Amino acid sequence: MKLLSLVAACALVSASVEAKTFLFPIPQEVAWSGTTAVLSDKFTFQGIQNKHLQKAADRYIDLIKKERWVPISVSTDNTTTTPTNNELQGISFEVADNDAKVDLGVDESYTLTVPELGGFATVKAKTWIGALRSLETFSQMVEADEEDNLVAHTANINDAPTYVHRGILMDTSRNYFPVKDILRTLEAQSYNKMNVLHWHATDSQSWPLELKSLPEISKEGAYSAKEVYTAEDVQTIIKFAEERGIRVVIEIDMPAHTASIVESHPDAMICTDVFWGPYAAEPPAGQLNPVSDYAHDIVKTIAKDVSEAFPDSVYHTGGDEINTKCWDLNEDVQAYKAKNNMTTLEVWFEWTTNFLEYVKTDLKKRPMLWEDPIRDGGDYEKNTIVQTWLSPPSTYTAQGYDVVVSNFDYFYLDCGHGGWVGLDERYHSPTQTETPEDVHNYAGNAGSWCGPFKTWQRIYGYDMTKGIEKDHPGKVLGGELAMWAEQTGPTVIDGRLWPRSASAAEMYWSGSYDRAGERRTVKQSSERFYDWVYRLQARGINAEPVQPKYCATHPNACDLNDPSLEA
Repeated sequence: MKLLSLVAACALVSASVEAKTFLFPIPQEVAWSGTTAVLSDKFTFQGIQNKHLQKAADRYIDLIKKERWVPISVSTDNTTTTPTNNELQGISFEVADNDAKVDLGVDESYTLTVPELGGFATVKAKTWIGALRSLETFSQMVEADEEDNLVAHTANINDAPTYVHRGILMDTSRNYFPVKDILRTLEAQSYNKMNVLHWHATDSQSWPLELKSLPEISKEGAYSAKEVYTAEDVQTIIKFAEERGIRVVIEIDMPAHTASIVESHPDAMICTDVFWGPYAAEPPAGQLNPVSDYAHDIVKTIAKDVSEAFPDSVYHTGGDEINTKCWDLNEDVQAYKAKNNMTTLEVWFEWTTNFLEYVKTDLKKRPMLWEDPIRDGGDYEKNTIVQTWLSPPSTYTAQGYDVVVSNFDYFYLDCGHGGWVGLDERYHSPTQTETPEDVHNYAGNAGSWCGPFKTWQRIYGYDMTKGIEKDHPGKVLGGELAMWAEQTGPTVIDGRLWPRSASAAEMYWSGSYDRAGERRTVKQSSERFYDWVYRLQARGINAEPVQPKYCATHPNACDLNDPSLEA
């Protein structure tokens, strides 16, 4: 079918549609014109001088034609507009920098004008990445009318992200994810204007990442030969991400969370032969020897290999959940402490200082680490990016660190699914009812240390600015949702991530407050969010339902309180 039939063009003047589309994440400034223009069947793009932007333009026009979106949610905004038969012939791009690198802090701002009189929409952006973001916005401005013709709502949009780091952490060690699932996650991220895939590639359970200089680690430490990411796989993921303006920040978590190295390099490890309970955050136990030159050489080789494969300027060093009891089992560690009059924690701080310096000086990367060594008393160069999961971000911005927020009680998407360790008798409820002695299955978290489940509403309610003062020498770079994979795999990844990640994506892009200083709320965003869930599903992302479809098609019918009684 052509985008506009002659009969439909003549009938347009008698039809009416809602004046606004459900944009998600909401742009910073939108001025709707009150008209729609019809997409020409010869819709073209002009002024593109970047190969990634050209591929994106091709993808998006194909998506628009295939999607032919008709909103599911019924808006409570009754403003309507009369469609016109003005044809929108294409988009003209004006981009200042067509060679910008996808990296921390790159400019992603854009302006988008879809004119009332038709002709060409215009996009102005400082970089091709900003222009790419405008294509997602434009795709959401296009809908199919009652005759199945594609019409674009006309508007002037001025948009830019509030935060430069907007990501998802994907853990591929606890359970393996095929490359296709990682690519689909990246696609969904691009729809939500997210720009970071934090790849937590390895951990104690398995080592699926192939290394050029130490291939034996994945050969021995992966679950199987089929559950390994080859150098070709890595480049496929990085290329796919770059084409969508997404950074891939690699994390090789050390010196804890490394037990999988024992299979190939046992002499670099400590306490891998003990039951995990007293010595590790979760099974199996095992940490790198912090005073072994042999272990240090392995760490440096791994970091060098990985930093060469991943072009991003940031290298995530891990650094969380050290268990000092593990190290205290080792005679060499005890001798080192005695010789240097150090505590076990101070040995950890020294190890971290040396590794961060290696990353900065030798690898020429900006180091990033979990908050643990600072929270427990360490002090490091302030160029280090701190990722929080326990403390408020202001704890570290006040000290001069830049911060990425991943606080577990809002952004850990694995929470609330019960426990997973074996032979846990607490799940047996003798009376099958809550008692003071039996709360585990009732008022407790049922084995999920970070329960309850983090709903999209809870995530949306997080205030990224809380406690951050203007005189803090550090700043909040943005945030990440963490998809730890103890109970997640390729069969459920879409539903665990989406649509909850979209809730955070709007906060990361649009901000907790609009430009007038008004707090963004669940109430204001819900109609757009609900429709966005259905649109993600239509785009091939198996987002988890968040309510009966009835609620989306009957505004306010599912509200907690009777809206007619509200003042």
